[in-house]
Amino acid sequence: MRPKIRPAALLLLLLPAAALAQSAPAPDSPDRTAAREKMRAACSADVQKFCSGIERGKGLMRACLDQHQKELSAGCQAARAERAAQRTKDKH
Repeated sequence: MRPKIRPAALLLLLLPAAALAQSAPAPDSPDRTAAREKMRAACSADVQKFCSGIERGKGLMRACLDQHQKELSAGCQAARAERAAQRTKDKH
């Protein structure tokens, strides 16, 4: 005799897997990864100068760089603009 699986039990088994699949971030495109690395390299001196005490994550570094946008080096400004454009492109 095969045991019957009730629909509610099946739902409880599959629900956590579905939730994990939805919460996992999409992998970065190679172009987006390259833009991020270019920005990190171009902005490293500016980060040390203006944002050295800022904790990474939660958008705090981006906010710090935004506050100092006019003071950033030309290379950093260009790399940040390129990364923002890549982010916008990836969203569409």
